[in-house]
Order: sequence, then C-alpha cells, then structure tokens
Amino acid sequence: MDAPDEYYGQSRPEILPFIPLSTQSLIDIGCGEGRFGEAVKRRLPGCEVWGVEPVASAAAVAAQRNDKILARPIEDIADLPTHYFDVVTMNDVLEHLPCSEPVLKTIIRIVKPNGRLVLSLPNVRFYLNVRDLLFRGDWHYQDFGVLDRTHLRFFTQKSAARLLAENGFAVTEMVGINAPPLKLHYRMLFTLAPRAFSDMVYPQFVVVSSPGH
Repeated sequence: MDAPDEYYGQSRPEILPFIPLSTQSLIDIGCGEGRFGEAVKRRLPGCEVWGVEPVASAAAVAAQRNDKILARPIEDIADLPTHYFDVVTMNDVLEHLPCSEPVLKTIIRIVKPNGRLVLSLPNVRFYLNVRDLLFRGDWHYQDFGVLDRTHLRFFTQKSAARLLAENGFAVTEMVGINAPPLKLHYRMLFTLAPRAFSDMVYPQFVVVSSPGH
C-alpha cells in the first residue's frame, strides 16, 4: 500500500534540538522530500546534509533542498563512507523496516566514533493505544500514528534501547515528544503513578545514542 503524500513533507522541528550545533555533516535516512535536512541547513549554515529516500518522487524534491540525495532503498547504504557523518537521523523509519539490525550495523560504521544517531519512533505504550487494546480488545490500523498500517515493527522505550545496545550503540538520551492534551481522568491516573505511566503520555519518543565503547 502506498503511503500518503504527507509522509514525505514533514519538517520535524521537534527533532532539531537533538542535533548538536557543532554538526558539520549529517545524513537523514528516510528523508522524504528533504524538509528536515533543509531545516538543519537553515539552523547550521555550512553543515553538509545528505539524505536517503527510496521513493523516487520524494527524492527528486529532496535533491533540491539537501546537498546529496541517494534515491535507493533504506537498506542499501553499505557503500556510504566510513566514519564520515557527525549525526545520522532516522525520523520514524525503523518501524517500517522488516529487519532493523543490518541498517544499524551500517550506521555504526558510517557515523564518527564521537558522533550520534538520533531516532524518532512511535510508542506502542501510548495510552490511547493501550486503552483500546485492554478495554476495547481492538488493534485498529490507521493511516497515521502509532498503529500506522505501514508499520512492520513496534517499539517501547525499553525495546528500542535494547535493540540499539545489541547493535553497538549506547543510549545517552530518551525523551517523549508530541504529547496531546490529557483529559482530567487521565491526568489523575498518571499523577497517581508517574513512574509507571510517564512514558504512556507520548505517542512518539526520541532516542539519542552514540557508538558504544
């Protein structure tokens, strides 16, 4: 099934704070139409921004905004230069891959030893998703969101950290993002047990990691 056009035009401003101001080279894997890379270049003049995008029409647009775009499958990055990039970003990409591990193994080679990998991922423990599963017995795929019908894998914060650790990365930061307004009864529940439920407020989270030593 083809993804909606909105997939490819996201600028993802909420990810920018996780990109160090010292970044001189960045590759955005799954870059869509290159709007995030364009935002990086506006924020960090002189930063060299590459992208990888399998959808040819989106890659063509991205090529007008970024320095270099590789129009190829996400998994086809084995020929990228070793230890070249200060930052590798994947904004809501891993969940679309049938197998994440080969891509992560390549990333650990292409990122500099003191560089970072920045991921955004959907949170399968998002409270509305858990509500529907527990109390409605439903797992309803949709065009967008945690249960996007194109998602092949699902993540919690713990499972994402484990996946990265198993592939040579050390997590340095994990932050929930894009929380919607909470109704009163949910606010009360989360206040009663903040440790148990704090991650459930967020439909997505950002993971920052570096090559482990």
